[in-house]
Amino acid sequence: MSEQTLNTISFVAMIVALFAKKHHFGESAAYHYLNKYGGAALLVNHYGYLHTQDYEQVVDDLSDYCRRQGGSLQ
Repeated sequence: MSEQTLNTISFVAMIVALFAKKHHFGESAAYHYLNKYGGAALLVNHYGYLHTQDYEQVVDDLSDYCRRQGGSLQ
């Protein structure tokens, strides 16, 4: 597995954990939610940019993105 792939996986796992904590989900439930509303793909497809941003802002932007895709969060 390439270093880029490992870095992407680590980044996605970390953002999922932060997302879960912010929205009071378990990590598995958070991943399923993000996958259902396109957030997981967004993280992978835009890793090159997103990993350079403030992670709290990434989580907030991800939450907004999923809401626009039909997800509902508290």
